[in-house]
Amino acid sequence: MNILVTGGAGFIGTHTLIELYKAGHTAVVVDNLSNSNPVALQRVEEIAGAGETPALHIPFYRVDIRDREGLEKVFAEHKMDACIHFAGLKAVGESVEKPWEYYENNIGGTLTLVDVMRRHGCKNIIFSSSATVYGDPAETPITERCPKGLCTNPYGWTKSMLEQILTDILKADPQWNVVLLRYFNPVGAHPSGRIGENPNGIFAFVQFATPTLVIINGILLLAVSCGKNTTDSTPTAAETTISDRQSPSAMPPCWPTSSSANATEVERTSLKATVPGPSTRLFSKAA
Repeated sequence: MNILVTGGAGFIGTHTLIELYKAGHTAVVVDNLSNSNPVALQRVEEIAGAGETPALHIPFYRVDIRDREGLEKVFAEHKMDACIHFAGLKAVGESVEKPWEYYENNIGGTLTLVDVMRRHGCKNIIFSSSATVYGDPAETPITERCPKGLCTNPYGWTKSMLEQILTDILKADPQWNVVLLRYFNPVGAHPSGRIGENPNGIFAFVQFATPTLVIINGILLLAVSCGKNTTDSTPTAAETTISDRQSPSAMPPCWPTSSSANATEVERTSLKATVPGPSTRLFSKAA
């Protein structure tokens, strides 16, 4: 599959690109570089394309997701099968100080992106949401059954509102497949040490995060957690980094087929035991 990765030059985006190429997919990156560096993409090409001849080249467009003309150019030049949407402003504190900027960028940009996608027949999207949509959670630990709550900051509300928008789009047009990926702040770096969190602006760091492994239809999607490896390099539930639980099977193909009878429940697990925590919900035609 050829997958558009918005925010692909960022922390999670670069790690995701490596796993996509491991799994045999190709990608196109859109990023406005407001909080990332193109050097990270060069390093992704070196890591993911090690030993390849000719050298791996990942198409990159310095385009803001609010730029309709720029996105139209990307889709005109590349046939996209799906989009993994990471792009967006992400600092909770800053969102309180700049609410208009967060609503305009995150919601306005996503609406523009989705509109361009549908015009080009691309109706598969994984949306990078957040555990902030649970607000003050009704239960702990948070499980997939936990209802969304009242968000405590504009950043969280942009994610919650976009989840509702994408759900409504799916209900109106069942050709869409939508995955809502909810998680805490990931930390860590690729084992090579060549890519990791390296923002230009605000560093959004959480010292402790619940390790979560996301599986859809038996396919490992993405994992985020914190800590370190054990001495024998075997990750534990409490001591892992962003790359420990990413799989070569990575993202798609995990979209439900047109014959899907029901929305698919998402599993949460660790390498050794189930770890309750925020993850995703997959909506299919019957959702």
